[in-house]
Amino acid sequence: MDLSLFMNRYYLLLKIHYFLFYSAYGAIIPILNLTLRAHGLSNTEISYSNIILPFLIFFTSPLLGFIADHSRRFILTFNVILSIIIFLFLIMFFLPTVKSHHIQADMRHDHQHGYLLIFCASQEVATKCATRSECGCSYQARCVQDKTTFNFTFTMNSISIEKDLKDDTKSTCEIDYRVPIEEPFVENLPDDKSFEAKCEIVCSIPYFCHGLRYRQQVIYVLLYSLIYIIGSALLSNANAIGVSIGFSVLIRSDLIGKQRVWGTIGFGLTAFISSRLYGAFKKESVYICIFIIIALLTIIVTSFISIKNDDETIKRNKQTLNLSALIALLTDFDIFIFLSITLFWGMCHGCMYPFVYLYIDEIAPCQSRSIVGWMSLVSALSEVFALYIARRILKFFGTNISSIIIFLAFAVRFGGYYFIQQPYHFIFVETMHFFTFGILYVLMAQKADSIAPPGLSGTLQGIAHGISHGLGRGIGLLISSLIYIVFQERLLFLVFMIFNIIAAIIYSIYFLLQWRNSSHKSPTSSNNDDDEDDKKNRIGIALESDESIDKESLVSISRMKINTDNS
Repeated sequence: MDLSLFMNRYYLLLKIHYFLFYSAYGAIIPILNLTLRAHGLSNTEISYSNIILPFLIFFTSPLLGFIADHSRRFILTFNVILSIIIFLFLIMFFLPTVKSHHIQADMRHDHQHGYLLIFCASQEVATKCATRSECGCSYQARCVQDKTTFNFTFTMNSISIEKDLKDDTKSTCEIDYRVPIEEPFVENLPDDKSFEAKCEIVCSIPYFCHGLRYRQQVIYVLLYSLIYIIGSALLSNANAIGVSIGFSVLIRSDLIGKQRVWGTIGFGLTAFISSRLYGAFKKESVYICIFIIIALLTIIVTSFISIKNDDETIKRNKQTLNLSALIALLTDFDIFIFLSITLFWGMCHGCMYPFVYLYIDEIAPCQSRSIVGWMSLVSALSEVFALYIARRILKFFGTNISSIIIFLAFAVRFGGYYFIQQPYHFIFVETMHFFTFGILYVLMAQKADSIAPPGLSGTLQGIAHGISHGLGRGIGLLISSLIYIVFQERLLFLVFMIFNIIAAIIYSIYFLLQWRNSSHKSPTSSNNDDDEDDKKNRIGIALESDESIDKESLVSISRMKINTDNS
């Protein structure tokens, strides 16, 4: 068999493309927030960046999808975006760190509490390291008194610690602390009531304890934030365009899951190998080097992917790229329902990431990394299995029933986070990732491709991606932040569990009404053929019925014919 025919038949280049792209994704995405924190950004600054990011994705994803559709150069658009990402992240990793002073403290002798450390710092200083004392995090004071230096270790767990919250908005710190020093730490100090020393407070994990920043550090904070937001948004957009590349190559849209599964495998392998290499070399440059090498390989392999375009398809694209068909598409009520569902699913993902991991870090700080690692392993295995059999699942249940199942799976997942008391048992809940990402991903991509007007598949993929990963995730982050901070951490998961149950009920009712209406219309469908044909020509789609998910869109049928003729 000819090599090129063999590769086209089994889509080897497409599989390699997904494997390499998501391998690069796995090398860089999991550690970006950790890199920002290690380079001196505060948790608040990182949180603001993560809130802005999904809204940028919402606006840029449809735009880049339309550009790719308009030019019909999906591969060139993808490669240019990935090249820009390489350049941005390379800059970010080698920018100077944001420099901060150590926390300045006064050490005095008090007749009631003995020796005291008096300093002003944030709430995080008293909690982050203190809750990780069993993990090896400790507070250290480096003091000077009459040109004599001495160091000692102390704790922030004493009930005698006094905290005075500052109300002054101009204050550079949040709380005034008066921390009693236990005798074992200061047994060699003189018992002098007039004793006074100047100290610097540090933590064994540096970013838990830092004071005021050096001057002119705001420019670096802005640079880090902008590069992170723009680079991550472009990486997410490249993901959507990669889906469009897949649909432009495949003869049937329901084959996308078996191609995309190689991306999940690549993500998991590279994330694991990168963490092992970092453990061996202890240098964060390991991550950026792996990312750049794999990203360059991705660009090379993607350049050799062949996208089929016959004269009829090109002519149809030119007629529809004025967005009139897309506007008609978005005014259809069934399409509105589909996009509203993707919005809600995006909100659920905005709640889960990062708030599930933050919650685990609160209730089991010393075991959180291990628990998250096992959860990631289980979710990755579930995702691989889901992507591999997604075609059969969607064919058996149909898109409507599958959507209801996804809502219920989200409800089970959030319910597990709320009701389960032992965080290690969260690992079993992660099996729901089978539905809440694996089946969801293929359903969204396949549905968007099947209902898109000719020539606007990439645009609609971008819209669906932007609504889910952009607008939906952004709204989910805002709502989750409010509930998580103002109310109670666990309450957040109960709220989203109830929302998903309500959504499943509402969508079930809509599905039943839709099915009943279609059943009533079926005896007279022959009388309405002209009206239906006019609607299909106006919108450019054929709505997919739940009873026959194997019906492909006009674009997919055209591609099937082209590939059949060529083979």
